[in-house]
Amino acid sequence: MNPALFQTMKSTISTLLLFLLLPLGSIAAPRPNIVFILIDDMGAADGSCFGSRYYHTPNLDRLAAESVKFTQAYASCAVCSPSRAAILTGKAPARLHITDWIPGEKEPANSRLLLPDWQKSLPLSETTIAEELKPLGYATASIGKWHLGGGRSPQEYGFDINIAGGDTGQSASYFWPYGKEGQAHRVPGLAAMGGGPGEYLTDRLTDEAVGFIESHRNTPFFLYLAHYAVHSPFMGKKDAVEEASKRPPADGQGNAVYAAMLQSVDDSVGRILDKLKALHIDENTIVVFTSDNGGAVHIGNPPATANGHLRLGKGYPYEGGLRVPLLMKAPGAKRGAVCDIPVISHDFYPTLLELVGAPPASHSIDGVSFVSALQGSREVLHDGLFWHYPHYWFRGKVSPYSVAHVGEWKLIRFYEDNHEELYNLLEDPSEQNDLAGARLEERRMLGGRLDRWLKEVGAQMNPTR
Repeated sequence: MNPALFQTMKSTISTLLLFLLLPLGSIAAPRPNIVFILIDDMGAADGSCFGSRYYHTPNLDRLAAESVKFTQAYASCAVCSPSRAAILTGKAPARLHITDWIPGEKEPANSRLLLPDWQKSLPLSETTIAEELKPLGYATASIGKWHLGGGRSPQEYGFDINIAGGDTGQSASYFWPYGKEGQAHRVPGLAAMGGGPGEYLTDRLTDEAVGFIESHRNTPFFLYLAHYAVHSPFMGKKDAVEEASKRPPADGQGNAVYAAMLQSVDDSVGRILDKLKALHIDENTIVVFTSDNGGAVHIGNPPATANGHLRLGKGYPYEGGLRVPLLMKAPGAKRGAVCDIPVISHDFYPTLLELVGAPPASHSIDGVSFVSALQGSREVLHDGLFWHYPHYWFRGKVSPYSVAHVGEWKLIRFYEDNHEELYNLLEDPSEQNDLAGARLEERRMLGGRLDRWLKEVGAQMNPTR
């Protein structure tokens, strides 16, 4: 026998014997994959598993049966870009100074306040969750909406792959080629990658996501799938619109086009779950399903959606604007459980790091890991949740505000006219009974907490005219 070949065979056999003789516990398990599905403008009641009697979402129902469903999940902001920045960095929007959708609206001509000089792009100096995962051997992909400004690509923030992500915050069209050449809000780059007439955006992004999972099934991966749906313009596939139009409206939900868009999101979730299962990696994959802010109740005819018993929706400081759906499946997490522990978007960063066995973030973040809640703990993780929105939105219908949510109490401070509202969310979850004039002690306590938090994070305040 060739001596070199003999030595190679001997080395291989020795390695195999050593591997077989190792104690089972000493063989490191592969790090779990992460599929993070972020929907745009999906409300907390948009799905049968979230209590809707109008929307049919069998795949979300399936995911809910395998996940922990959070009933007090909050977005870090009531509009999109700040929440996306918070998810990726673990920091509160007020600390980042990314406090509005990019580029935002100007203040009305008759406003008392001016806008602060806020940050209209995610600084490259910030460390994203993708950059934390890369040294651990993760393949990373951002597929879909990015909307973090600066003309930059997700590939400058730790993602190996960027498909359809850029500065635009919505799609010009949900059908190929997703807008005309040179049109504002045309989805960047996607049509040039192929496709044809009749192709639907949510389906195409799912095709790309499934392809990424398939090609990276043998290595840990982080897939950030940020759908443009269910944001306007409201455009659904014809058969889905026709099917939804035959169902009777319920609880303020009855927009058949929006329902069709949500059905496509549900189909996307089903295809991803099916692919993970077919590849036998479903048990070692973390799946997150959530939204960037509350449901959009201010547009559509009839209104796009309704947020159940929650007041108002996207953009507003009330629960309908801040509360979002959240399903999370992870190794070791309870299946089919319901959790009412409050969590917020910037909590995903430390939670995902802990779940994959990574060291905690080496820099300061605002998020708190909620792995214990996934495992069934009832311990409250935050001693308070806070928001700051020094902007005008929806043509001035929403003016600058800050919010403090401590225990059962919620304080909303409006700066344009210097008034405050106070609600007991335990007794009044729909925020109909303002107690600011009756419960002065609670109002002072929350006001003090809010002042300290605003100072701690370096929140930008509105200058006056």
